[in-house]
Amino acid sequence: MKLWFEEWFESEEYLTVYKHRNNEEAEVLISFILSKVSLTGDAKVLDLGCGAGRHALLLAKMGFQVTGVDQSAKLLSVAVDEAKKNGLCAKFIRDDIRTVTFPEKFDLILNVFTSFGYFENDEDNFAVFVNVEKLLSEDGVFVFDFLNAEYVKRNLVPFSKDVLDDMVIEQSRKIEGNNVIKEIELLQNGNRKNYRESVRLYSKRELINALDKTNLSTEMIFGNYTGEIFDEKSSSRLILVCKKKK
Repeated sequence: MKLWFEEWFESEEYLTVYKHRNNEEAEVLISFILSKVSLTGDAKVLDLGCGAGRHALLLAKMGFQVTGVDQSAKLLSVAVDEAKKNGLCAKFIRDDIRTVTFPEKFDLILNVFTSFGYFENDEDNFAVFVNVEKLLSEDGVFVFDFLNAEYVKRNLVPFSKDVLDDMVIEQSRKIEGNNVIKEIELLQNGNRKNYRESVRLYSKRELINALDKTNLSTEMIFGNYTGEIFDEKSSSRLILVCKKKK
């Protein structure tokens, strides 16, 4: 049986449902990251869970040596096509972000847009951090962008319905145990399809403790893509900027 993300991210509909997550939003996040991280022009950047490559392609356009890793062949094909179309030199690899290896180390590693918490237990989820520590250069920076669990719990919208061109999108959301679960029902041309998302909600303290165990120190914490200070009750995001412990 396929895991939810193996089915959903390979579907034709995923990018349509999330088309509002566009390059403008990615540009805001990348601009913010680069305002906090000092990179040389030939810096090596790794985007773990890169999806269709929105963030990786922007960094490649700036001249950085960019590699993106994702498990979705469908989303990676979109990233590769975009890179070719725009004449960008970026590598995209299908692999597991928990175990992927490289001969080189990276100056900046990203795990952004909630590309985390998909696995069924803490050990598998935190294996991403273990791998980041192995892949990060001694003076490198890891930027982790995730849901703010407390904000999600306080502001969860149980149901929404949208119409996009000829597609009706109904989304039901709930908190079940430690996971936020979204059931997605799509109706198009008389055909109905169902998908789901399930993301483990981790608190700031749980994530910082997990990073600390892998020799990564949290240097800065922000609450959104414009760099506001994190507030557990009101911040929509939890963005951690980390370095290796000296």
